Amino acid sequence: MGEDVIGAWLDRIHDEYEEFAYRYVHAAYQVVRPPRRQARHGEVTLSAESDGGYLLRAGEWDPGLRLRDDAACEAFLAHLKGRYLRFGQSSMDVWEAAAHDRYVAGLHDWERL
Repeated sequence: MGEDVIGAWLDRIHDEYEEFAYRYVHAAYQVVRPPRRQARHGEVTLSAESDGGYLLRAGEWDPGLRLRDDAACEAFLAHLKGRYLRFGQSSMDVWEAAAHDRYVAGLHDWERL
C-alpha cells in the first residue's frame, strides 16, 4: 500500500467530517495501534479479515482502507505521525487534544459574534 492510498483515505475523512475529522483520525490511530484485533473507537472500526489483513472504516459510508498485514498497519501509523505531528506535538494523543482545544476555541469565538 502506498502513501498515496493512505493519504487519499485521510483526505476523504477530512472532506466528509470537516471540523470533526480530527476525532476520526485519532480514532483510526487508536484502533490500528497494537495489539491489533477487532476494535471500535467511536465510529471507526478495524475488522480482522480471514487472510490476516484488516479493514479500517470511518462510519458506514466509508468503503474502508485495506491494511493487508501488520507491516501495512505500521506504515499507516507512521503516515499519521508524519502528517499530523509536524508542529511539535509529542504524540497523536497530544495532537488530538490540541485539535479539540482549537475546535472548542472556535466555538467560543462563534458564540461571541
